[in-house]
Amino acid sequence: MKKHLISRIVLGTEVFSGSWGIKYSSEQIKKILIFGYENGIRELDVAPIYGKKNHQVEKRLGHILFNEKLKYKISTKFSINKLFLKNKKYLLKDLNNQLERSLKSLKKDTIDNYFFHSGTDEEFFNDDIWEFLYQKKKIGLIKNLCLSLKHDLVKKNSLNQLYMHDKYKISKVSTVCNLYTKDSLKKVIPFCKKNKITIYGRMPLAKGLLTGKYKDLSKFGKVDPRVKDLLLTKKIINYSKKVKNLSAKNSVLWTLKHCQKVVLGFKNIDQIKNIIEKK
Repeated sequence: MKKHLISRIVLGTEVFSGSWGIKYSSEQIKKILIFGYENGIRELDVAPIYGKKNHQVEKRLGHILFNEKLKYKISTKFSINKLFLKNKKYLLKDLNNQLERSLKSLKKDTIDNYFFHSGTDEEFFNDDIWEFLYQKKKIGLIKNLCLSLKHDLVKKNSLNQLYMHDKYKISKVSTVCNLYTKDSLKKVIPFCKKNKITIYGRMPLAKGLLTGKYKDLSKFGKVDPRVKDLLLTKKIINYSKKVKNLSAKNSVLWTLKHCQKVVLGFKNIDQIKNIIEKK
């Protein structure tokens, strides 16, 4: 893969939370981060909810990045506590707490990309939230305000949240985009391109199902997240059998044709090599 394409990969870190049944030592995570950085990957995607405790993966990343002096850009997320949605005082207090804990955990003075993640319209449309975040942006705690679209809304071709990009100062948008799930190609991606909004394509491999490795369900263990929705998993596997020259790299390249960035998790260094090395 060419260097300019590698630089558009965002290294996803959900796997470090143990959600795939794999326990990672700090040394294992460090090796993956160093290898990715040395080979041209320059951005990480994380979230406060990754890990058994809130901010757990953020803390592990922060420790490694600080000690190894790895200058990754950071994309992390915030969510809206529905209990506080009707109470401005507690809602903003909760948001401030989320931001401060992310900054402290990551050992950063600023968050490069702060994503409102997969929320409903009810949660999203709140001028108090976005004014609060904009003020944090003005004092340098956040560089970019961003939106991660809930896929249910994308499937309905709902652009209500996107229409607020100018008012809410949103400059980057994350959406599911892969060979199987192409809903964002209809309206979301054309709108973003027209309005010069940077597009992050997430789930380019559909949790590994678009790599060409799987022909049935026999390789999935009980803790594998893909068994939670067996019907969808079967549909994607059946679809993948019809795709010519299917591979992890080709699936990633397909997403990069439509999105400026691609968010991609790696279980180990070999998986990174499989994507970026020339063959």
